[in-house]
Amino acid sequence: MELLEARLAVLSERFARAGLKITAAKAINYGRQLKVADGENAVTVNIYSGKKGISIVVGGSQSPLKETVTAITQGQIPVVPAAGADKPSAPSGRPPGFEAVRDFDHKWIGLDESGKGDFFGPLVIAAVLVDDQSAARLAAAGVKDSKALSDEKNRTLAARIREECSGKFVELAWMPAEYNATYSQFCNAGQNLNHLLAFSHAQALESLLTREPAKFALADQFAHERFIQAELLEKGRTITLVQMHKAERNVAVAAASILARDRFLASMAVLAARYGMSFPKGAVQVVPVAREFAARYGKDALPQVCKVHFKTFEQI
Repeated sequence: MELLEARLAVLSERFARAGLKITAAKAINYGRQLKVADGENAVTVNIYSGKKGISIVVGGSQSPLKETVTAITQGQIPVVPAAGADKPSAPSGRPPGFEAVRDFDHKWIGLDESGKGDFFGPLVIAAVLVDDQSAARLAAAGVKDSKALSDEKNRTLAARIREECSGKFVELAWMPAEYNATYSQFCNAGQNLNHLLAFSHAQALESLLTREPAKFALADQFAHERFIQAELLEKGRTITLVQMHKAERNVAVAAASILARDRFLASMAVLAARYGMSFPKGAVQVVPVAREFAARYGKDALPQVCKVHFKTFEQI
């Protein structure tokens, strides 16, 4: 029920930010029903918690209110954030994601990845353990989602995070050759990239828990909640794992995103030095570089530097 309460808390905050009010709430089978109103009209929101995780159904006929409420439940907050809202908030009361989690002890792990959308280079997963004090120091240092930072600033903050959270972080990098082989295994088993991501997040979480005990963790919701939970091992299965959209608002997840990006950038530099050529980030303008690499080292060497399941690979 912790996941249900956490989701209710997040939705309540988002509804309030959109100027909506929860005018009624009641228990239903396997979940909770809310009535959400804009002052003139109202819709029902059924939130179910089952073996497959959280599912949400917005009732009523199609209307602007229903569209707004649906967007909110899907993580698309249709309001302009308050000043500074793009930065992870320093802990005051409960950090984002844990507003209504039962028995929260103000010590939690953040998880994030880098390289998922990059044709060249590895996939990197990072996990960072913080408490209220270290989270406040990281927020004060400027830690926020790595996508909002320059590479130089990202690398500077990564060093600060490793110092602040010494012994309390894990970085797992799937270099291209290993990534491609593992992805192929997942595909052969009828699974996809989200399953590989879930497996990788679970591995990072489990690895950190062998060093430092924790009861709570937070990750971005890139797929159904059951994906990561299904991959957790002995230690991970005892943890309360919360997944939400835009989880980088939480400073622990933002810190993990910075470490993952820094490790990705370092790995790209290693590949550049090894092969004597620069590899672009992202998935745009990569075909000419891949063709140049193939001309130098042969097409069979491409899986050593890029993710071969990208559609771009078919153009090479």
